[in-house]
Amino acid sequence: MVLSRFLGCALAAATLASCGEPDPIIETHYDAYEGDAYPNRRPRIEVPEGGMGVVSDSLSDTISLVSLATGERFGVHPVGRDPVTIDGPHHVAVDPSGDAVYVALSYPSLAGTIGPHATHGGSVMSGYVQKLALDDMRVLGQVRVEANPGDLVISEDGSRLVVSHFDLKRVLDNPGDIEAQRSSLAVIDPQKILLSGSAEPVLIPVCRAAHGIVLSRPDAARAYVACYSEDVLAIVDLTDPTAEVKRVPVGPSPSRSPDPSYGPYAAAMSPDQKTIAVSNTKSRDVRFFDVASETFDDSLTMPFFGAPYFVAWTPDGSRIYVPTQVPDAISLVGVDPEHSDAISRQLSGECFRPHLADLDEENGLFVVCEGDQTTTPGRVLRLDPETLETRSDTQVGLYPDAFARVAAEAP
Repeated sequence: MVLSRFLGCALAAATLASCGEPDPIIETHYDAYEGDAYPNRRPRIEVPEGGMGVVSDSLSDTISLVSLATGERFGVHPVGRDPVTIDGPHHVAVDPSGDAVYVALSYPSLAGTIGPHATHGGSVMSGYVQKLALDDMRVLGQVRVEANPGDLVISEDGSRLVVSHFDLKRVLDNPGDIEAQRSSLAVIDPQKILLSGSAEPVLIPVCRAAHGIVLSRPDAARAYVACYSEDVLAIVDLTDPTAEVKRVPVGPSPSRSPDPSYGPYAAAMSPDQKTIAVSNTKSRDVRFFDVASETFDDSLTMPFFGAPYFVAWTPDGSRIYVPTQVPDAISLVGVDPEHSDAISRQLSGECFRPHLADLDEENGLFVVCEGDQTTTPGRVLRLDPETLETRSDTQVGLYPDAFARVAAEAP
């Protein structure tokens, strides 16, 4: 009894104590944090002497960096919006200011799609264009475009970024309705690609399965677009999105169905802007468009055993370098009577599916090799521009298909 009375008194005392004055508040002051709450741990990119090439590895979700002077890969950087699934970085473009690179994300396609780039032509997902800082590949902004972005180019003055859509699914889903089958050009102001929210691109309906683009220089007032599934070269007035698009057949017998007779896929403008070389993967030839008359020169058609892809002009405009697939080869061919000679070199075993040629006058001719588009990494060859012999050979990621040069003065 005494013990319970004692415990009761102790409990009452504790209860009364808990109702007393609260403990004093001790104020503590901290200096403002002057560090970076989200530090950027990306390695800084140092452009090597002689410049570098930026290569898109579409099935690795990476960008490979290649030294122009040695041909060696010296950097690999992840890109994309989703770190788990494939974003498909397709073509790339470097801002003339030298401080940004743009990459088009073209998501995986449906099974069974046909065409030279079937893996880029049948997706149902909207594509994106990302703006990346050239000094470390951090994202500076992004803008959504339509499904299956194809080629991506920037104007010489940096004022316009233009994206085609190689949308084969749109063609197949709208039988008999050519207007519904035609994909658009997305015209973007590079300065309005921001992390805080980007301006919507201007969309201009152009043609069926638009792909390769060349722009008039310097301000890209006009775009010339190779239209794979319509057998035409489209001429687009970028200063007036409402202007009628002119479509010039690449040959005398263009197909009336979505299955092309010629299959114009890539385009390259001569240094003097007078001629555009159009690569036709279905008819396996290169045809030449006269810019002034807006006609194709019927007297000049270059046939090849393999399907030609992205060609490169020599600085004087007298010859072109033509990468071809099946068989895999690279050719240097004259385009005028004074330079009618041609040399060709088989690349089987060294370059599987050559996709693009790019000439750097100081360091050589670069050829991007796709690989098997699944598990075998692609390669970038550096060739002698005159003999086409290999100077260097470097492995890059899975399914590379673009190459953009950066001058050594860039950050």
